[in-house]
Amino acid sequence: MRNKKHKFDQRGSYQPITRIEPNSIISEQYRKLRTNIELSDFNKKIQIVGITSTNAMEGKTLTAINLAEVYAQSGKKTLLIDMDLRKPKIHRGFRLINKKGLSDIFTKNYDITDVVEHVEANLDVLPSGSKLPYPAEFLSSEQLKSFVNNLKDVYERIIIDTPPMTAVTDASIISSFCDGMLLVIASRETEVHITKDVIKDLENNGANIIGSVLTRVSKRDSRYMNYYYYQYR
Repeated sequence: MRNKKHKFDQRGSYQPITRIEPNSIISEQYRKLRTNIELSDFNKKIQIVGITSTNAMEGKTLTAINLAEVYAQSGKKTLLIDMDLRKPKIHRGFRLINKKGLSDIFTKNYDITDVVEHVEANLDVLPSGSKLPYPAEFLSSEQLKSFVNNLKDVYERIIIDTPPMTAVTDASIISSFCDGMLLVIASRETEVHITKDVIKDLENNGANIIGSVLTRVSKRDSRYMNYYYYQYR
């Protein structure tokens, strides 16, 4: 199966454009991304989607926020989880305070109902929560994997924001309990050989890479609104 690469122009605010400007061109591209993820799951149901990038500031958090939004808008009960435990940003997109969240479920015995935020119809947000001294060990735990797997019985779609691949190993760990991974790539900023190395690392960890999202695309680019099939190899 070929992987689809989509193009978006993402800059600045973490506010979801799919909610603020639902009829915009960019919002339509997120809906196309959602549709193509749905169409890609004939071999394996894509219920949990992890989103990563090669480097920081490529637009992965915005992609996670807006993808969760369009799933919720389509009527799917959706949960957006911030697993970028070192530099969490998901809460900014919804003007939440990240005082408690995912980590506190395990360190302080909170129930998920104590920490999850219902932000709008069909959309809940689970912030990262309190800082942990060893995030990778937490992400590798069987308890977390079992917790996320059980969420499948509650939510129809789960979107997970993960750290960049070149920074830490966290995204590779998280990919083990995701049905599919999306790689966010900044147009003309990310070196091809680094992207290939990241893809290889994900695949070596058994990740199912379902596609990529190209961000920071100039509106002057005549191909701005196109998306196309893309093979990593």
